Amino acid sequence: MKIIVLVKETLNTEAKFVPEKDQKPKLEDGRFIINPFDEYAIEAALQLVEEKGGEVVLYSLGRQEAQVTLRTALAMGAHRAVLITSGARNSKTISRILGDKIKENDPDFDLIISGWISVDDNRAQVPGRLSKILNIPLANVIMNIELKGDELICEREGDTEQEIVKLSLPAFVAVQRGINIPRYPTVRNIMDAKQKRFDIISADEYEDDWEGVVYKMPPKRTAGKIIDGSDPKLAAKLLVEELLKEKLL
Repeated sequence: MKIIVLVKETLNTEAKFVPEKDQKPKLEDGRFIINPFDEYAIEAALQLVEEKGGEVVLYSLGRQEAQVTLRTALAMGAHRAVLITSGARNSKTISRILGDKIKENDPDFDLIISGWISVDDNRAQVPGRLSKILNIPLANVIMNIELKGDELICEREGDTEQEIVKLSLPAFVAVQRGINIPRYPTVRNIMDAKQKRFDIISADEYEDDWEGVVYKMPPKRTAGKIIDGSDPKLAAKLLVEELLKEKLL
């Protein structure tokens, strides 16, 4: 069984960013991590392969330096990795590149697993777009996976009930937080990851119609105003005046 896991390198949302002179955040290599939702996808794939046998292949699209982050994913237990170097930011272009490269290099996959969303842009578009490109069924925001023969049983939490989704392989599953607890790489696995197959593919031939966005630190907040509440009527009057002045009423 061949399972492809999509892994995205994202900024660590818990890291402290120091602004440059132009107020842009200073992006250092140590600020990048595996998208947390993709860690659940890696763990789900590893558990399936440990139970049924097979291979876990990582696919990632991004900068050349993402090799460091992808090595961490390999150290979790994946068998090999494919890094597609590209500056694409448009979800449509990203999905097209991933689809073309998967068809070219691993067309015999049985299952694709990814996190249902990434913590940096929160667009959650790639699973839907890529499943359409590959013409395979998609189960989204999944909390549990079970493989019975050639049928995949997926559980999803609805607003008022548990939904059971059955898919025939090959298929695409986008997982939610809580499906499992991702394992930590052992020292031995970290060392072994350095010897695992790691392919780097360029996708410079693809045009991306993404319009760049400048990221800046938010403006400093002004100090709040305190109204003396010893006279309730006067305090209410002053409060209304301030709200009207700020055009909040």
